[in-house]
Amino acid sequence: MKKPSLEPVRLRVVYRGAALPGWGGGPDDFGVQDKSNGLCAGAVGEGGSVIFDLSVEVKPGSASAPVFVGPLAHGPPTERFLYLSWRNAAGAYARRLKLPLGSIAWTDIAAARLADQPLVAELIDLPKVTSTGAHIGGMRRVVWERP
Repeated sequence: MKKPSLEPVRLRVVYRGAALPGWGGGPDDFGVQDKSNGLCAGAVGEGGSVIFDLSVEVKPGSASAPVFVGPLAHGPPTERFLYLSWRNAAGAYARRLKLPLGSIAWTDIAAARLADQPLVAELIDLPKVTSTGAHIGGMRRVVWERP
């Protein structure tokens, strides 16, 4: 049986958020997490935003939906997501947000490739802290815009 070919897909995440309360990390401690716990740093953009330009690979899934693979794609095949992560001074994760990839369709991928542009998601985030001082992470719904 022939293995499906993998094709790269360019993604851009624009993070517009307030500072993480009480977080003591620096620019190297905030980024898109890969499977080896490394962080892909972003670039400072307009208005203090942070822009992450990424590449993931995609292959056909069993239900004709794209399945994202590679070091940045986390979770089960039908529920892949990116982790946007903050590490504290000790190297432990202070906060992680899941940015789902499941809303991206083959038509979105084709349009981005045709335009030679990334699919773009903007995240406006106002970090919250629990009464114990823990940072609230979890899933953040984003809309992946095509060019």
